[in-house]
Amino acid sequence: MDTTMNTRTTVDGVEPADLLARNIRIGSRLWGASQAFFFVAFFFAFLYLRALNTNGVWRGWPPHHPSPSTGFGVAILVCVLASAGSATGTRFSSAASWRLATIVGLVFALAAVVLQAVQFSSLGFGPTDGAYASVFVGWSGLFALMLLGASYWLATVVGDVSRSGAAVELRAAAVDAVSFVLLVLAGVEVAAFILLYIVK
Repeated sequence: MDTTMNTRTTVDGVEPADLLARNIRIGSRLWGASQAFFFVAFFFAFLYLRALNTNGVWRGWPPHHPSPSTGFGVAILVCVLASAGSATGTRFSSAASWRLATIVGLVFALAAVVLQAVQFSSLGFGPTDGAYASVFVGWSGLFALMLLGASYWLATVVGDVSRSGAAVELRAAAVDAVSFVLLVLAGVEVAAFILLYIVK
């Protein structure tokens, strides 16, 4: 057995709080990177299918060209950026205001998910109405699902009411971790907005 292994444990056999906090932060970086690489597939699908433009139906069959409402796109983008900004701001806020900033971030993230669901109900096209439509529905739908998961994670951080010193350190690590993932998702949403609403 390797003698360099960390053998510090607490009374109940759990790893020390500082080690758990570091593991949470590292895990969030890995999860954020995996999400970014997941959406790179849609980025390349957009570029490839747009360049290929098989039979001239990248935007669907004339005269029907899928065109999502830019108003929804702007609203979703603003909500995602506000959520990431609020969650990231909790790292720099006082202990008294971190919960309020986290709740604001959670509300904006859930608002973005709801707006995406409302947009889907009024799109007027589906994933089989051309290459653009398939990329749009796949990218925005899976993004909303990922954002919903991050919202759940953020809600668990908000719901943490522990007061012990170790729990406070772990909560700070959890806030840092979820805010990093939300920043990655905000970057993905910016790319999606530029490609799906502006470039088309």
